[in-house]
Amino acid sequence: MLACILVEPESPGNVGSIARIMRNFSVEGPLILVNPCRLTDAAYMFACNAGEVLDAAVVVPTLADALALVDASVATSKEAGDEYNVRRIALLPEDLAPLAESTGTTGVIFGRESSGLTNDEVAMADVLVTIPTSSGYPTMNISHAAAVVFYELYRARRAERRPIKLAAATRAERDMLLADVGALIEAVEHRPHRQRIYYTVFSHVLGRAFLSSREAYTLKGILGKAVKRVRDARP
Repeated sequence: MLACILVEPESPGNVGSIARIMRNFSVEGPLILVNPCRLTDAAYMFACNAGEVLDAAVVVPTLADALALVDASVATSKEAGDEYNVRRIALLPEDLAPLAESTGTTGVIFGRESSGLTNDEVAMADVLVTIPTSSGYPTMNISHAAAVVFYELYRARRAERRPIKLAAATRAERDMLLADVGALIEAVEHRPHRQRIYYTVFSHVLGRAFLSSREAYTLKGILGKAVKRVRDARP
C-alpha cells in the first residue's frame, strides 16, 4: 500500500491537486501532512471529487513522526548525486516497480514547493528517486512530480508481474538489520567519518533492494554471525 507524505506544503492548491492524483492512481494509504499550510477552500477546489482524501489527511509535526506511520519510504528530489554523493544516489520512477509487488505501507515523500527536501530529510528515507527533466528548466511543480511517480507505481501494480506478493520487510525488521550492519562496521572500522559513509551506503543499498521479511531475517542472521566472529577474533 502506498501513502503520500508532504513536508511543509506551502500551497493549498497543490495539496488538493495531489489528493486528486492519489485518487487517480489508487493510492490507498493516507495523505500525511508534515507541518502544512492551512487547507483553505482552494485545496478542496483543486481536489475536485477527492475531498475525502483531504478530510482523512493525517497531520504530524515532523518528518520523523510521518515515517513512524509507514514501513518504508521514498524521498523525491530534482537533485540527484553522483557516486561521491552517496546520500543522493537516486533511482528513476520506473525503478520503483518492486514496490508494487510487496506488502506493507510505503510513504512517498515530497518536499516544499520552494526548497524541496533537505539533505538530512533525504537521508531519513530508504530510497531517493528523481525524475529526469530538461536541463533548461529542471524544476517540476510538486503535483506534477507526484503524478509521474504515482503513475509509474500504478502501471507497475496493474502489470501484476508476480503471482505471489512478497511480505515486505517492516521498518522494525529493517532497523534490526541495520543495527547489525552498524555493529559490523564499528567492529572493523574505527574512524567515525568512515563509519558514517559505510552505514549510509549500506542503508541505501538495502533500501533499493526492497527486501522481503524473510530476506531481512536471513541477512540479519548472517550479519549477526559475522559480528560475533569478528569480536571473538579480537585479542
